[in-house]
Amino acid sequence: MNALEFCVEVLRSGTVQNLGLDAQPAEWEAQLGGDYVDDVRKGRMRRDFGLVELSFTRGTDGWQCVESSIQIHRLATGEPDVVPNPLIKKHGRFEERINFRDLEERMAAEGIRLRRIDDRLQEPHARFAVAESAAILHVVTAELGGMGRPHKGDVWSISLARDFDRRELPIP
Repeated sequence: MNALEFCVEVLRSGTVQNLGLDAQPAEWEAQLGGDYVDDVRKGRMRRDFGLVELSFTRGTDGWQCVESSIQIHRLATGEPDVVPNPLIKKHGRFEERINFRDLEERMAAEGIRLRRIDDRLQEPHARFAVAESAAILHVVTAELGGMGRPHKGDVWSISLARDFDRRELPIP
């Protein structure tokens, strides 16, 4: 389960390919390759590598990464270019889905606890915080239906963000 191993690595380390939120756009390109799309507007940039999506803001020292998101739900589309080649070289081919229970078991085996954030009881996703890596894990809680879509109990995404402390708290 190569996608599972990748997710465990991200949730354990809080990095992607050893890059954290302090990395510049050129460093991300060096680690994930040049196959990406940039969307730049009003001092903000979204760099989309398919599976990995980054958000930057322009500051006095250049671009600052404010969030990296692992868009696990995109694996279900079966599109061949979703996973950047450097990740395939390191982890092998990625499966189309990651079951949350499998991920939870692997994390527990490594001594990493996922804490549910009880703030979205009416939404199709549950959120879990991983304090060690400042990550938020989103899990599908309702059947979304259709081909190319994750199923109930699958991982939707992982977010590593500068405002983790705010995001990990339940909404009052």
